[in-house]
Amino acid sequence: MFNFFKKKCNHTSYKMEAEIHADPIWCAKCGENLDIEDFPFSQELKEELFKWVRQYGKILEESDYGAHIKEETHNSIREHNDKGLILFNKVKQELGENSNIEYVPSTLQRK
Repeated sequence: MFNFFKKKCNHTSYKMEAEIHADPIWCAKCGENLDIEDFPFSQELKEELFKWVRQYGKILEESDYGAHIKEETHNSIREHNDKGLILFNKVKQELGENSNIEYVPSTLQRK
């Protein structure tokens, strides 16, 4: 969705969040999905982040995008969030401890 009246954001604060078919780094201020290639992450970390996002997509597909949530789905989301927290710590390390980034765990609720 385009908003031509939105002011330009300088993207000074970030959030790390998994979303299907999107890079995992977002502007915390305006919500824009940011290109992971614009960040000084190692290739190894980029690959781990993309694998993490793909895993989230699989969880969504297996639950029919929240229509069929089972106990296994909750376990998968918990494991996904645990892995996300590990990756978030790597992201903070590579960006620097003073980086302005937060981690947003995934939730999946019955539709």
